[in-house]
Amino acid sequence: MVTFWSLRTLLARSPAPLPLRQSIVSFVGLPASARAPRRLVAAAASPSTPPELAQKVSKSIKQAEEMCTGDSEGAEYVAAWDEVEELSVDASYAGNRKKDNDPLEEYCKDNPKANECRTYEY
Repeated sequence: MVTFWSLRTLLARSPAPLPLRQSIVSFVGLPASARAPRRLVAAAASPSTPPELAQKVSKSIKQAEEMCTGDSEGAEYVAAWDEVEELSVDASYAGNRKKDNDPLEEYCKDNPKANECRTYEY
């Protein structure tokens, strides 16, 4: 299970680096020489995440990294990482929705009179 922290929550925690995991897509941090404390963002893609959404998350991470090379305290910096966070949450929810689809339910939508799809009321 992967836990996503908001940027503000992550900054409030200690600046110790996060452990690497197999599901990590990107691990981003400012160098220790930067003015602000180390900022970390971890984004994970599960097998059930739609590929186009996973690509959007990766692209937004790259854009945020490029945008934030200079001033790490500006409003643009915060907005860029907020977008990354929102896309990561969307990817997580999309994966959960995909998992919830039952093949039998899909079959029964197409074939409501099939024996497997009959329901009985008492």
